[in-house]
Amino acid sequence: MLTKNNFLGADGFVWWMGVVENRKDPLNLGRCQVRIIGWHTENLQLIPSADLPWAHPITPVNVSNVNKSPKEGDYVIGLFFDGPSGQFPGYFGVVPGIPTVSATPGTGFADQRTSAQVAASPSYLGNAPTTFPNRLGEPTTSRLYRNENATTTVLGIEQAGVVSNIPAADGSTWSQPSPSYNAVPPYNDVKETESGHVMEFDDTPGHERVHLAHRTGTYTEMRPDGSKVTRVVGNNYEVIAGNDYVNIQGVCNITVNGNANLQVGGVLNTTVGSNMNLNVGGSFNVNGNMNLNGNLSQNGNQNVSGTITAGGFNLN
Repeated sequence: MLTKNNFLGADGFVWWMGVVENRKDPLNLGRCQVRIIGWHTENLQLIPSADLPWAHPITPVNVSNVNKSPKEGDYVIGLFFDGPSGQFPGYFGVVPGIPTVSATPGTGFADQRTSAQVAASPSYLGNAPTTFPNRLGEPTTSRLYRNENATTTVLGIEQAGVVSNIPAADGSTWSQPSPSYNAVPPYNDVKETESGHVMEFDDTPGHERVHLAHRTGTYTEMRPDGSKVTRVVGNNYEVIAGNDYVNIQGVCNITVNGNANLQVGGVLNTTVGSNMNLNVGGSFNVNGNMNLNGNLSQNGNQNVSGTITAGGFNLN
């Protein structure tokens, strides 16, 4: 039997909606200072942003290790842990919308960051940072989710960076496939960050794909047919502490536009099931002994530093 009613669950449920004005939580818990509609005035002289209560995040149990707070200007919904007292808010969701006006300096229920704070915030794909909302007249959901102006996202950088007609050693050419994006809402599960990083799990029928992209255009895409495209706009480093096994069941084309170096600390074994063609535009230099079992046909001069032993071939 209850003997008191001043704790959560017995003191009345009070929920609210408000606007985030600050997300720089000194405790790094994901809290936000929220100006709550009907509880706080828009007059910053009466209630400055710094005096707003910190709203505590309420995260689902399956994502308790995910920490990401809403942005300034986002509408959030929550409840008061202390009921009608209204001093201990918690938020559990962001309410998307279609903003029509920019933040008004000096007026509450909007992004209250100073110009210096805005300038120090992340920039979207290299554009100058702005206050939120920064896209008026369109939903606050990702353009990649909606498939509207999608080329203004990192997708446009990926499409512009596609490399075509890459020469292969056998005289043929090959090309990097273009991104296979063709999302239809609501089937594309998108995570897009402030600076433009993207993660997509797209279930659009016929265009199913998984896409992970850095804002610079480095990305990996698993395409609808199960093939994979990886493009790195900078340097690529791969370190394998154990063994490495690669089985290519089709054709392998490797094109290096610059120099290529292969350093092997032990024995290098190469087995060719059919013919081997080696085209060298300059000199072919071998330092050390060379043992050949089989016939050797030579057109041109040969300079050897060491010994050549070849079955069926005499070198004087």
